[in-house]
Amino acid sequence: MESLVGRSQNVNSIIQRKKKNKKILIISIVMILVTGLLLGLTYNHYINMSYNSYDIEEHYKFKSSGDLSFVSYKNAVIKYSKDGIAALDGSGKELWNGSYDMSSPAVDICGDYVVVADIGAKSFVIFNGEDSGKEFTADYPIVQAEVSKQGIVAVLLEEKTANVIRIYNPYDAQNTLLAEIPTNIDDGYPVSIDISEDGVNVAAVYVSVNNSKIQSRVAFYNFSDVGKNSNFLVGAQNYNDKLISEVEYINDTDVCVFGEDGYCVWTNPRQPEQKFEKKYRSSIKSAFYNSRYIGVVLGEDNEDTAELEVYDLAGKKKLRLKLKENYKDITLNEDDEIMLNSESKCSIYRLNGIKRFSSNVNGKVGYFFKADGRKSYYLVLEDEIQKIKLKKNKKN
Repeated sequence: MESLVGRSQNVNSIIQRKKKNKKILIISIVMILVTGLLLGLTYNHYINMSYNSYDIEEHYKFKSSGDLSFVSYKNAVIKYSKDGIAALDGSGKELWNGSYDMSSPAVDICGDYVVVADIGAKSFVIFNGEDSGKEFTADYPIVQAEVSKQGIVAVLLEEKTANVIRIYNPYDAQNTLLAEIPTNIDDGYPVSIDISEDGVNVAAVYVSVNNSKIQSRVAFYNFSDVGKNSNFLVGAQNYNDKLISEVEYINDTDVCVFGEDGYCVWTNPRQPEQKFEKKYRSSIKSAFYNSRYIGVVLGEDNEDTAELEVYDLAGKKKLRLKLKENYKDITLNEDDEIMLNSESKCSIYRLNGIKRFSSNVNGKVGYFFKADGRKSYYLVLEDEIQKIKLKKNKKN
């Protein structure tokens, strides 16, 4: 049997060991917290660094043409005109291309898919980056064409008496025409449509004039089993005495309806309901968005200053700032960067209000796009595409 003295020594040894372990634990926790704080501060400093210059990493010249247009495509640039389209990297290498003959081509992009439609004519082509494209001829002139991430295309066609919305699957030879939605003349004239990224939902804006008053109606369609018993119509909203100009799917579940005095966000495509509404007293000069946020620029066209606001999809304000310069294009990329450009200057703001980048450009800027890499971007000038990397100028 162990003596009382021996037991006491064992107890003291256990107590001392526990105290030592507790001390080591506290020190470890403190070290982890300090390390985390330092890493957080370092990351925050890195993310919020400001740049006032850039290096040209890659560039290539192209033959300038009056009908040549550019759009951002994944981490590349798409160049298109009346006779063809090509996706290019920063060195000018063609990733893919396609040809067609159109008088007024308009492009829509979603994921890998690109639709080019001849507005006012009857042809449209869908590209997926892997083949030469699938060309279709509609029965009536095209007003608008939108594509989803699956390659499903919604096309608004102009008939003599009433318009029609058609949904195509270009990659299903047995069932190419998925659905057709005749528009009711009582609803008005359709002016804007969009299709969700998953290709299941379509929203459409109708405008009519009754007794010299403008009326708008937004209709929501669903092409799953949910909408089959109601001619695909699952919801609608009338806007009396208000002009609704555009409807856009921000993501698969949220739709933004842009009006003359503000916008509203609808959600739940199977049973659409309004999420929130934002109204303004000032004129909306332009709007921009990504899959998480919506922004507007407020002010009159003849004013030198404007106000920029950004809200999340729940209606919470994320940013408000004054713009003291006139910018011709403003976009919001998926890295939550607000990209602005005039013909001679480019700027980037983060949603915390920090100006990430601002610099004059040697040349006339046509487009300003995000490229692959945290500090890499594309500048499209009059006859040249430059892939640039942001940097700080050395102090004089």
